[in-house]
Amino acid sequence: MSMLAPSARVAPIGGRVIPDSLLFPRRAAAMARDAQPWCVVAIDAEEDFDWGSPIRGTSFSTACMKNIPTLHEIFGAYGIVPTYLLTYPVLDDDDAVRLLDRQMAKGQCRVGLQLHPWVTPPIGGGDTLESSFSGNLDPNLEEQKLLALRQRFIQRFGEEPKAYRAGRYGLSAYTATLLENHGFTVDTSLAPRTSFELEGGPDFSAYDYGLFWFGRHRDLLEVPLCRSVVGWGGAGAGAAYRWLSSPEVARWRIGSALPRVRFAERVTLSPEGNDAAAMERLVRGLSARGQSILALSFHSSSLLAGRNPYVRSKRDLHGFYDRLSAILDRMASRYRFRFTSLLDLPSLVVPRAPAAI
Repeated sequence: MSMLAPSARVAPIGGRVIPDSLLFPRRAAAMARDAQPWCVVAIDAEEDFDWGSPIRGTSFSTACMKNIPTLHEIFGAYGIVPTYLLTYPVLDDDDAVRLLDRQMAKGQCRVGLQLHPWVTPPIGGGDTLESSFSGNLDPNLEEQKLLALRQRFIQRFGEEPKAYRAGRYGLSAYTATLLENHGFTVDTSLAPRTSFELEGGPDFSAYDYGLFWFGRHRDLLEVPLCRSVVGWGGAGAGAAYRWLSSPEVARWRIGSALPRVRFAERVTLSPEGNDAAAMERLVRGLSARGQSILALSFHSSSLLAGRNPYVRSKRDLHGFYDRLSAILDRMASRYRFRFTSLLDLPSLVVPRAPAAI
């Protein structure tokens, strides 16, 4: 089943309309090989930064990475092997790389890349909020930054990166080609039911959650941010949420009633800003639609109080760990999910069908 109505197969980026056929060429639904539900964990392993002004020259720290061992105490209980999507400052942090190396040597994590344009050399391309989305960069500059990030990864880990996320979900019409050309196998840059238009970024509000294959000459697996609209509105919930969230309608302030009555609520499989009950409703809703592969995600900056909008205090930090533990337990115990690595997912889905959807 297509995740997107044919009449809506576009994503405006930086004021330009980019066809779905350029963002994800030859897109074809990826179906699970069997009925076993699977979950992967993908972590934006990044510097903390000013989320309101992600531009070059702003201060940041990678101190949050030192708390990874605490996180793995939880993951170890479920046999979870998370994938850390690393930005350039994290790759430049000797302590963080040593810590990740130790975890990798034990088989307890995998690593991939995340491109934050404002901290990735060659530094440049603008100092505006819009330029924080790599999809708004000159195509040559986007590739230069990706290659610099990739080369630093190889220097640090002695292997080529295979998983990628465009920071701030800033896809461009050229990103798919770059990923094909430079050896990636998994992308996780799509944020369904989300628009960044007010910041000059992409509008993915017409997309729903679901894995798919794409690529002109080589197959890549898209594993979107696990976000969707669920509720008793059923099939119409997504359309209603999108319409009521549009700028023209949002000023009426009637859209806020939808989540309260659970007609249509947008939920992300993440302990950041979502309680365990809401995440469980998302799991139930997506499972009912036949989605048996889900991706839980969050930011490494949530591991240290005061480093992002989700975890501002020690109390928030305890709540974050409580929500994370609760949803993992419910997925494992109630819904019989098993956990695998993001990079192992291609082997769990049926290869691309001959004809794209």
